[in-house]
Amino acid sequence: MKRTIIILAIIGMFAGIANLQGQDKKYYTPQKGDWAIGVTFNPASISAGIAVQPGSGEFAGNYISDLALNPKQMFVMSKDPLAALRIKYQLSPKSAFRVAVGINGSVVNYNEYVRDDLSYALDPNTQNKVVDRATSAYNSVSIMLGNEYKYGNRAVRFVWGWDIMYSIAGGKLTYQYGNQMSEYNTIPSTMPMLNSVQDGGINDFMAVNGIAYARPVESYNQGYIHGIGLSVDMGIECFVAETLSLGLALNFTPVMFTFQPQTWTVYEGFNTNTGSVMEFNGLVSPGSNALLYGTENIGCRISLNYYFGK
Repeated sequence: MKRTIIILAIIGMFAGIANLQGQDKKYYTPQKGDWAIGVTFNPASISAGIAVQPGSGEFAGNYISDLALNPKQMFVMSKDPLAALRIKYQLSPKSAFRVAVGINGSVVNYNEYVRDDLSYALDPNTQNKVVDRATSAYNSVSIMLGNEYKYGNRAVRFVWGWDIMYSIAGGKLTYQYGNQMSEYNTIPSTMPMLNSVQDGGINDFMAVNGIAYARPVESYNQGYIHGIGLSVDMGIECFVAETLSLGLALNFTPVMFTFQPQTWTVYEGFNTNTGSVMEFNGLVSPGSNALLYGTENIGCRISLNYYFGK
């Protein structure tokens, strides 16, 4: 899908550039001090798998399960925001300073029936159920600051630009259980995806404290995930009215640095030494970083712009 989008964008760009050769009529040319406000949309970001949202048609349980079992995979991806608001200020008729802000996020509540342990203890043939819930709440913000340069004064113009892109993201997973943990039910029935401790280096802690079973209560980062990089784009801008234009550009982020803080999971388990339920932290990751570079994250940015004077 992403490849198809990019191929269509390239065809559209070349068609627009070819059209430059046969134009006689002159159109509006932004002057120094003029402004433009607009929106951008990058359909290629849809197929890139945005980490803070389930994919189109994805089962909510699969999305939650992946987050629960892979808490280290919380990097900000080096790609253009799916949609953004952009403002431009003309430094000259051929160059402009631009700022764009894009947001992305989701709150996903996944509910699953499990056996009602109290009803089962009273009647093994019972069909009563209780509900376990896993909730993910993640969001990200991308801010882009850069310059844009354009050539031509007719309907279709060649445009290229660059931006410094800064992204920040955060969120957590929380769990609510229908069967409470107690001295009478030390291993309560729980939704299958959370039935065992996966990692976090807590097994030694559990052994020392006489905990035979633990289940997660909350997973989170000790802070926010950050990313900073360079974004470059090149394409065309077509004026469909005197001060209204449509833009089509190929863009990519040739280099980006991301870093993630410590990641924790809070567990609950029955402590046989004290005879009570206790919560304890399991450090999943001490923090990670990555240098991302290349052209794999190429995208296609569509824009709508409205120009106005001082």
